[in-house]
Amino acid sequence: MKQLFLIRHGKSSWSDASLSDLDRPLNKRGHRQLQAMARPLRAMGALDGEVHVSQACRARQTIEGLLDLLAERQLVGRVHFEPDLYTFRHKRLLRWIRRLPGNPDCLTIIGHNPALSDLAGLLTGEEAPDMATGSVLHLELSTESWAKTRKGQAKVVTYLPPKLASYELFQRKAPSPPDQGRDLRRQIPATLHHLLERLRATQPGVVAGIDPEFLHQFRIALRRSRAITEAVSIITGDEHLKKALTPLKSMARETSTLRDLDVFLPELEARSLEDRRLRQSLRASGGGDFFRQWQDECHQQLCQQLQGKGWRKSLAAWEGVVTGKTLSRPLNKLTPEAIHDTVRIRAKHCRQLFHQLAPDSPDEPFHEVRKALKRLRYLAELDAQGYPDLLNELRELQKRYGRFQDRHVQLTLLATLAENRREHRLPPTLELLAEELHMDKQRARETILAHPPELKLA
Repeated sequence: MKQLFLIRHGKSSWSDASLSDLDRPLNKRGHRQLQAMARPLRAMGALDGEVHVSQACRARQTIEGLLDLLAERQLVGRVHFEPDLYTFRHKRLLRWIRRLPGNPDCLTIIGHNPALSDLAGLLTGEEAPDMATGSVLHLELSTESWAKTRKGQAKVVTYLPPKLASYELFQRKAPSPPDQGRDLRRQIPATLHHLLERLRATQPGVVAGIDPEFLHQFRIALRRSRAITEAVSIITGDEHLKKALTPLKSMARETSTLRDLDVFLPELEARSLEDRRLRQSLRASGGGDFFRQWQDECHQQLCQQLQGKGWRKSLAAWEGVVTGKTLSRPLNKLTPEAIHDTVRIRAKHCRQLFHQLAPDSPDEPFHEVRKALKRLRYLAELDAQGYPDLLNELRELQKRYGRFQDRHVQLTLLATLAENRREHRLPPTLELLAEELHMDKQRARETILAHPPELKLA
């Protein structure tokens, strides 16, 4: 078996008409693409073997940028610049591969389209992706010799464009949310449909698993869809609308642990860089490997869910709810007066829950207050112009409760590590970290208790 990585150069500049095509450099977006792709390329093994590069300026700057970002000196000796790779014809590219000396097991080509995409189509015998600038296509060939490379002997292992490796690059062309003003009968369906399209659009980035911001935004779309729909259901008393949310609630639960690990691991890594004893403890105890493996398992399970028929059917059914009578009927009952009455009732409920808290209360009552405040915010956002002060207060309150929630989750993750160790306890250095997190959670608890929610509605 042979491994072939086809990398298209980063986005190039057309600003200087005096330059020949051979001399065109990368533009700013091209350099941002390299920043997004450097670590994924290394992780997938695209730079492990011989790297052959077109002599075009934009291709040279692509490999030079990757070398700078990765700072891998040993890679420099495996980089070769080839005049024959400056081509847009896949047949010429194929001839070059067949004449490749040395017969390496892994080959990487940094070149140009349409040659790369057309070559992939020939080798797989199927329609290949139209490779975006900065993207990589990994092919596995069932051959023992590059000289015998032929049609239909390859399969696609991975295709990764920069927009799936970086949420920032993905977001560049994302559509803006709809704005129908205070006409809720138009704004709510438009917003829910926009969020549905966000779920579909961010899902490939979640599956790629490179930038955790995709999962964060995917969860925001889930939570926002649920919040708006539950608010309408609460105000109108429509149970059919509430039941329609079941698949979205289920998917939110499926993503929860992975998101917690996505947040905790970078913080743990940052702490370990500043604390040598913590770094050594994570390595010696296997704690770092435990969390990374757990993260990987959660991601694999989530990918199976997202790529299954059940989730596709759930999204199709949800689209029917958003565009059909299941939503339009309760919207006919949604009046400003009904919204305001429900906000008033829910605000009173939040105050009651808060006054039941005490310094020695377990964590769960604090979580209940946080959830109630969040639901109140979602209700008030149905008429955001009518509740500017309330919404500002709720956002500040959620920051305080969010800090408490974060520490609770991180302590739970550390407790899981302890349960999975032979001694059923954390190593001393991680125990100290847990104590520090516990103290921070206590400070967050004290801050919450010192600031009763006012929740002024006028």
